[in-house]
Amino acid sequence: MRGSADTELTVEPDETTAVPPSLWASWEVRQAVLHSSPGMVIAIARRARGLRQDQLGIMAGFSQSAISRIESGGNLAYDVRVLRIFQRLLSIPAHLLGLTEDEVGIAPIDVRRPRTNDCPPTLVQNIMGGALDGHGLLMACAPAAFNAGRDDARNSSPINEEVVRQLLFLRRVVNDADSWISSSSMLPAVRQLYEFVDRLRPLAKGKWRTQILDIAALYAEFCGWLHLQTGDLPGAAWWTERSLQQAQAADDQQLVAYAYRRMSMQAELEDDDDRAIGLARAARRHDGLDPQLRAMTLQQEAQSQARIGEEAACLNKLDQARKLVEDITPVRTPEYRLGSWFQVRHVELQRAACCVDLGRHREAIAQYEHLRNEGTPTCRWLLGVHLSKLAFAHASTGGMEQASIAGSEALALASSSGSILISRELRKLHPWSKVSSIAGILNALP
Repeated sequence: MRGSADTELTVEPDETTAVPPSLWASWEVRQAVLHSSPGMVIAIARRARGLRQDQLGIMAGFSQSAISRIESGGNLAYDVRVLRIFQRLLSIPAHLLGLTEDEVGIAPIDVRRPRTNDCPPTLVQNIMGGALDGHGLLMACAPAAFNAGRDDARNSSPINEEVVRQLLFLRRVVNDADSWISSSSMLPAVRQLYEFVDRLRPLAKGKWRTQILDIAALYAEFCGWLHLQTGDLPGAAWWTERSLQQAQAADDQQLVAYAYRRMSMQAELEDDDDRAIGLARAARRHDGLDPQLRAMTLQQEAQSQARIGEEAACLNKLDQARKLVEDITPVRTPEYRLGSWFQVRHVELQRAACCVDLGRHREAIAQYEHLRNEGTPTCRWLLGVHLSKLAFAHASTGGMEQASIAGSEALALASSSGSILISRELRKLHPWSKVSSIAGILNALP
């Protein structure tokens, strides 16, 4: 649709002229790529679709002057989040803008793949060979797992300290894999690993039986988490309950508390905030909790209190959580340990999220920008949730351009991870669905 510069324009992507595939191989595009000019590629694609700069700006949530600066090679032309918006709107092949097909703009460097000096020798070559899907993950873990369960004639029992160490290492491997493999892809592999560990219990005696039971509970807890990520709340509840029962049988109070915290998350997803608060408090009633785990339960309670508008109680819980972990430096160990990754930056990310839920949007934006300037790394699903929160805060204060950028980046993470936690937050942008760039994000949600 065309109109005067003073007329509000509504331009949807399907109203534009189709672009012949030959355009991407044209001399003009090749020269733009050769000179590393993504802005020029965007300009070529825009003109090929019969759009003016102001029309493209309306579609993308940018001003006409911003589009001009992007096409002229300004700083925004090299922002991955911005490029992703135009790549989607104009159907530009990703590589022509210097993007990969699954580029999300911020590398999840907080949770990395296992380093070779952390790994048992049986896993090094399998794990470090490249990106794995769920089947590949299981195949990588299988040699160590079945080695672990082998009845060695030199031992009176097939279950010993080395078996426990390898099974805990595998639990850390699958936890780390959550940063680069989608939850739905991982579920079959993790379920099979749980079933294998659970079958080891009859082979174990004395203290080893208790340890195998506890490790089985750790795998069951992670199965529950993966079901939650994919939106299967009944499955999440079943596996978390199983984890709780096995943790209680093993007398592991840390894992019992963690299971209650996970149940609190599930109650929140069911919009039962009172139950979520009660479960978070139940988690803290267990004696001897590690400071990091206690802080995580405080943060979980604060999150639900923010949702029901209990501002003072929410901020008090976050202050308590921060105090518990502010002097702790996370220690990376080869074996999995509950909550070992949790530190101050996670509390401060939650503080920003709670500010969004409490309606303190400008404060939330300032907090998120402060954390981003510090280079705060985080895992993929959590990054997506907070980018969605940031998009909502920007939209609430009229910053549609910034909302589109943050929302598009969150959308890329939702698509690659399959996390319903991200999608759920992005759907809260619905009040601004008449803005073309926001409508594009909502329509593209998985």
